[in-house]
Formats: sequence, C-alpha cells, structure tokens
Amino acid sequence: MQKVKSLVNSAITKGFEDFDYHYFEGRGLDAATLVNAASSPPFGSPLRVILLRNFDKVSAKGQELVVRFTKSIPEYATLVITCGKLEGNDKRKKVYAALLADKESCRDFAHPLPDKTMAIIKQTADELKIKIEPQALEYLIETVGNNIGILEQELTKLDIYVGSGNIIKESDVAQLTGAGITGTVYDLPVKIAQGSTAEAINLLNNLLLTKEGEGTILFRIKEFFLRLNMAKSANASQYSLMKDFHLIKKTAESLAMFAPKLSFGCIISCLHHIYESEISLKSAGMKKNIILIDLVSRLCVEVNGE
Repeated sequence: MQKVKSLVNSAITKGFEDFDYHYFEGRGLDAATLVNAASSPPFGSPLRVILLRNFDKVSAKGQELVVRFTKSIPEYATLVITCGKLEGNDKRKKVYAALLADKESCRDFAHPLPDKTMAIIKQTADELKIKIEPQALEYLIETVGNNIGILEQELTKLDIYVGSGNIIKESDVAQLTGAGITGTVYDLPVKIAQGSTAEAINLLNNLLLTKEGEGTILFRIKEFFLRLNMAKSANASQYSLMKDFHLIKKTAESLAMFAPKLSFGCIISCLHHIYESEISLKSAGMKKNIILIDLVSRLCVEVNGE
C-alpha cells in the first residue's frame, strides 16, 4: 500500500483525487463498474488510477472479467491489483496464471517484520490523526499479525469505536478484536503459562462463543509453547528475542518472563498434550470444544505441577 500511495501521489494531480482515483474492494465487487471507471479519461490528472484490493475475494466471474480487461486497459489509465498470499495450487489457476505471466507488472511483497510493522502503522496512525497508546499498538499487531492492509483496516475501525480524537487503549483492542475484556486468543497461552486455570477456561469459553476457530486457538497455544521452548533453549533475554528472533516487545516480554519459571520437562509435556489434541481435532472423534477445554485444563495442571 505504500507503493500504491506513492503511485497515486505521483500520477494524480493534487486536488483531483476524488475525480481520478478510484478504490474498489474485492469482496462483493461489481467488476463491470470497475471496468467502466477505468475506461473513462482522467478529469485533471495525467492518469486515472484504479485500485482493486483483495483480488482473491472477487467472485470467479468477476475475476475473469477483470483479467480480460487487463488486455485492453486504455493508455490514460492504470489498474493496480493487490492480492493476499496465494497458497498451494492457487498460482496454477487460470486467472492467476494469466496475471502472473506478465513478470514486469507483478511484485511479491513479504509481510514486514514486527519492528518494521510497528513503524509503518505508527506512521499511518499519525497521518490519519489517530491516537493509540504504544502498548495498544503492540497488542493490535500481536492479535492481527503483520499484514499492513488488515492492520490499517482494524486501526480505522478502532478509531470509530472509541470515537475520533479519543485515545485507543489496550482494552479497546481486546474488546473489538477478541473475546471482550477477558482478552483475545493471544492472551490464552499467557493465562495457561501463569497457571490461571479458571481465567484460561473462561477466556477459552468466550473465544468459542465468539466463533474463534478451534484450529486457530490450538495453533496459537502450540506456537506459544514452541517459542517458549526456543527461548529457554537459547536462554534468550527479552532484548535478544526482539533483536535476533524479530518478536514484538509484548511477545518477547511474555517469553522472557515464563521461560526461566517453567522446566524443560514441563514445556515438553505441554507440547506432548498439544500434539495429542491436534490429532484428536483432526480425527473428529470428539466435540472440538471438549478437546480444547480438556487441553487447557491439562496444560494448567502441568504448569502448576499438580
């Protein structure tokens, strides 16, 4: 999106953004409307710029129309298409193969590392005059991930949620993106590592009620304990976890806090329970919520040495 902003700033005459720049979202796109917009000459700029975000969310019929249109884009227009990460055989699909065939026009942008993500989103917040506490920004990145586009959308929603001009706090992020004031899916492994059985089960129930995916919950627990094992094996400090392993401050703090407190035996036993539950979830022999409740209970027992 930084590249898109640079293109818009260079191609669109100041004051003509509303006339010569058009933004379309992939989900629910009427492809014919996009084609009509791109086919009209610019009003006061050298180029008419059309941005289509999340091409992967466009309907199959709409994708085909857009791809056909790329063969006949007028000289006075430029079409920018962004797409999420293509998994598995996606690149072999006809529409993607057609777009990716033009090597000169395609660029692959990896998600930035956490520290770079923090700087970009902080800059975005400043540009939009959105006030957010540093710890709330870290919490947002930890919860949402390093996808800049999604983070910008969540930041805008948070600003609307708290009211323009008000400061976004960590509790606001938890309320809007997770299971309410009890926390998000990223807080669950921390409560487990604390041995707070009641709080962990309560948060798990709230996550399940808000339709958080069982696979996502299990993945976050597994990721936390794998990182915990790594931090303990490396005897890594919070600074080292941030510098050498590119973890954000909030995650590094948690790992540096719990790694010395939990033994290798405890961590390995927890990972064993996690892998057993992973197999159970895939086998579908038991209700998934029961499997997760059982897992969280067993992990807390291990942590508490009971």
